[in-house]
Amino acid sequence: MKKAHILLVVRPAVGGMYQHLNSLINYLQDDFTFTVACPKEQVNAYQELPCRVVGLPLLNGLNLYYDYQAVRELIRLLQSGSIQFIHAHGFKAGFIARLAGRYCKVPCLLTVHSDFAQVKNARVPALYLFAERFLANWTVEYITVSEWLASRLTDMLKIRQERINIIPNGIEPMFKQPSRPLPLPFPEDAVLVGTVARLAPQKGVETFVRAAAILSPLFPHIRFVVAGSGPLLQTLTKLAEQLGLKEQLLFLGHCEQVNSLLAKLSVFVLPSLSEAQGIAVLEAMAAGCPVVASSVGGLREIIQHNHNGLLVPPGDAQKLAAGIRTLLLQPCLAARLAAQGKLDVARFNQAESMRKTKLVYERILEGRIEDR
Repeated sequence: MKKAHILLVVRPAVGGMYQHLNSLINYLQDDFTFTVACPKEQVNAYQELPCRVVGLPLLNGLNLYYDYQAVRELIRLLQSGSIQFIHAHGFKAGFIARLAGRYCKVPCLLTVHSDFAQVKNARVPALYLFAERFLANWTVEYITVSEWLASRLTDMLKIRQERINIIPNGIEPMFKQPSRPLPLPFPEDAVLVGTVARLAPQKGVETFVRAAAILSPLFPHIRFVVAGSGPLLQTLTKLAEQLGLKEQLLFLGHCEQVNSLLAKLSVFVLPSLSEAQGIAVLEAMAAGCPVVASSVGGLREIIQHNHNGLLVPPGDAQKLAAGIRTLLLQPCLAARLAAQGKLDVARFNQAESMRKTKLVYERILEGRIEDR
């Protein structure tokens, strides 16, 4: 029997979204044929996966010229006649995918991976919301990665709950053990506190740097690690130097050995100002790290305060430093939270996430959307 052909349309993607697409294609390749339409500069990354890859002139922000070209290229692709439906990832990809899908009468599924940052950054937020509400009529179903994000769709875009599938991202049941040591320029007896995050405003890494400045004088052996790249690297590096953390805080950049880093940490921190779910927290919990995270978005569906981690207000360096300090001074509490976290993370299973996504695909292909 011939496999159904699905077109995945992706905005410029890093971090959690790229990991998700990697898992999606690898898990479901036996059931479906995939073509990925992605920004031209990311074609090489997707060519490593078992799928066809097509480059688009796709930028993050609104650009009428390039967006028009991207829609035209998608229409040409859809008119080949072999694609059964489109699965767009993120609102920008969904924008061009739904225009092309509507023109070619191909249904479009949209996965929302993150908060409505586009609304906050848009010149006319009301116009952006109007456009999204209009495009909702051309969206066969939605997938969100958390209940919080589903509620945002309902509140801001007036999407009916029955059109939204909540499918949290998962990780492998046994998070990989460190394959090789990760050398760090710190003393052997250093106590390490770290985060893994894209260096972008919504990730709140500035709060982590300021918390590090509060803790550093109190704990002579403490050192801090930030793994991740992004547009704020230079700004954050300068801030760390201004706060006297040049020798205490290390910016690792993009890190391929996250599991090796997690194995070294006494406390893992995720200081996000906004977070749809938080794959980094799942990986830290699976690795047995005690976690301090911001009480925002989907993180509150993963972490229960004082049960499997600590939650602190977002953007508050004093409260974040206090949470880290608590775990450093109370090793029994840290061990209890870490052990419970390792148990609780089992419900965020990657295979289960893919199974639920496959069911959505099958329902769309069978035309049973209205039966829900």
